[in-house]
Amino acid sequence: MNEEVFVEGYEKGYFVKAQFAFISSGNMGQKKKSQRKEMKIHFTNLFGQSSKSVALMAQNDIMNVVRELGVNELGIYFYDHSNEPASELNSRMDGILAGVAFGDIVFVQSPSWNGIEWDRRLVDKLKLLQTKLVMFIHDVPPLMFESNYYLMPNYIDMYNQSDLVVVPSEQMYHRLVSEGLTVKKYVVQKLWDLTHSLDLYTPQFEKKLIFSGNPSRFPHIIDWKYETPLHVYTEPVEGVDYSKVHIEGWRTKQELLLELSKGGFGLVWDGDSAETCSGVFGEYLRYNNSHKASLYLASGFPLVVWKQSALSHFVLEKGCGIAVESLHDLKATIDNLSDTDYQDLVENTKRVGKGIRDGHYLLTALNNLK
Repeated sequence: MNEEVFVEGYEKGYFVKAQFAFISSGNMGQKKKSQRKEMKIHFTNLFGQSSKSVALMAQNDIMNVVRELGVNELGIYFYDHSNEPASELNSRMDGILAGVAFGDIVFVQSPSWNGIEWDRRLVDKLKLLQTKLVMFIHDVPPLMFESNYYLMPNYIDMYNQSDLVVVPSEQMYHRLVSEGLTVKKYVVQKLWDLTHSLDLYTPQFEKKLIFSGNPSRFPHIIDWKYETPLHVYTEPVEGVDYSKVHIEGWRTKQELLLELSKGGFGLVWDGDSAETCSGVFGEYLRYNNSHKASLYLASGFPLVVWKQSALSHFVLEKGCGIAVESLHDLKATIDNLSDTDYQDLVENTKRVGKGIRDGHYLLTALNNLK
């Protein structure tokens, strides 16, 4: 028998009706409608990392959207729990879940970055409460870090405890299925939302690239060998030679959004090679949608993405950027653009960016839950 819960809210000027439907089992499925209580909906949310942490900002941005729908927040603190006694961990998790009742719906934003054992312990507690569990997958650490791949069975086992998974792309879902995922119900979060209400600039056609974040994992970024100038927004690290790029320093999210909206192209290019997005980080782009891309799009200026990335189809379909096979193709591709071509990209990007700022992609995903 289907259990359905409807949440109604008013978000950024339009009406939202998010339907959560799950297949019930056990005693929950045997109850008469008149005996069922109203379920509450909860989202976990990360705290305790650096204010510069993309992982923290991404989860907080999700919470900013669903909070408008009356969803309950389950705060999870990032901390070193290596020496935490089992009894204290148990008490901590009881406190986190104090507001969760039997049969409630819980969205677990994954990972918590406290480690798979910690996350699995939390999920086990939620299953004891017979919650309807949605695994909201931001990142899959075994695919991000080669040294963590041995943990993939642990993550798959945890994902398989859920009633439904939210994934960043179709490619990610099918990759997880190939690793043993058995959850049949899934929803794709096409882009990560990033809410803000800043009055941005109108981007101008400048033949330059923007890279936001620490480039230390990507040697071809530091050792930039291309005519198109690259501006890197990050905190400089002592001893690193930044002479081949324009180092701009670190900015707050609001400062960065304003700065980026002046013009150029946002570079979404991970991996260890300029020829293609190779290596573990590059391969990860085949499955994951970068939060960096949403930052750029929310600023209103277009992207440069790898043609084989999970994001490239969306970028080309929406006309909000360009896709190349290699960084060697960049100069010719950008040189072939006219000012009118660039402004067309900007107009398309503004439409996509408005959706990101308004929480459209998350709300659409929630409306597609079934």
